[in-house]
Amino acid sequence: MDAAEEIFAESGFSAARIDAIAKASGYNKSLIYQYYGDKLGLYTEVVKRADQIGEQITGSFISELLKDEQLLKDPSAFKNFVEYWTRQTVSFLLEHRSYLRILFWEAAEGWKTWNQIPYRPDDDPQMHEIALAAQRNGILRPDLDPALFPMLIMNIIAMTLQSSSRFEHLFGSLDSPQVREQTTRQIVQFIIHGVMEPSLL
Repeated sequence: MDAAEEIFAESGFSAARIDAIAKASGYNKSLIYQYYGDKLGLYTEVVKRADQIGEQITGSFISELLKDEQLLKDPSAFKNFVEYWTRQTVSFLLEHRSYLRILFWEAAEGWKTWNQIPYRPDDDPQMHEIALAAQRNGILRPDLDPALFPMLIMNIIAMTLQSSSRFEHLFGSLDSPQVREQTTRQIVQFIIHGVMEPSLL
């Protein structure tokens, strides 16, 4: 799985070869086909594993927060929720950069492979429901489509992190704890000011 993830991240689904994955992993190609069926089956498992790791990181926190009745009524509690969720997502993507590269390969290829896999990563109706309730309570800005709430947050984070190496000459590398924190703080502020009702900030 590790070898497959690296090769899919390096080459994208279309250019990745089972031969190369077998060689990198030290396993026989026929064994890979036996376990995963085909390249799409292996790719699905790579995506599923990354998505499940992300869910372990953020899922328990979100479940706990949803028990707090004030979350969708108190702007301060909602702001803290958005900040924590954003920080956790940044941390996950920086610790799993190959998954971030896979996402951008998919975007470059029009999500054609992503839409073929039976597993549905990133389908989180819970976030849509949170956004709807926050908007009804005047916390989320009224001109924001709640269906776009999780997508906007994920895309702002992913695009910023993916583009960071291009601009290292301006602000440094995300491998530096100081640069990482500064960048994370800027992403958090941008998202909060973009989704929350301005009068509450």
